Amino acid sequence: MTEEQPRYLDSQEHDVTSQHWSYSSERYAGGDNLLTAIARGWAIDKVVTLRRHWFAGMRCIEIFHFTIRRDDVVADMAVLGNPYVYRYLANQPHELVEAEDGAVA
Repeated sequence: MTEEQPRYLDSQEHDVTSQHWSYSSERYAGGDNLLTAIARGWAIDKVVTLRRHWFAGMRCIEIFHFTIRRDDVVADMAVLGNPYVYRYLANQPHELVEAEDGAVA
């Protein structure tokens, strides 16, 4: 697990919009939800699982599964792939593991 908050969350030049997300009521989260969780003290496990879902063999949606932890709560945050998430992963030492399509993360 990483305990450190990314440097760009402390910088005034980066606007982090605070967005609440609940694992009990929302199936997918956005990149802003992930960064809000980090800013609020959630730790992110080093291993991130990527699942690609193909529709009609032509259109792909990427879903990144982050295991987040705080106190005694552990949750799977399924985040839709977007530039926010790609930038976060490019700047953090996470291990990206690709799951087979249809495999449970």
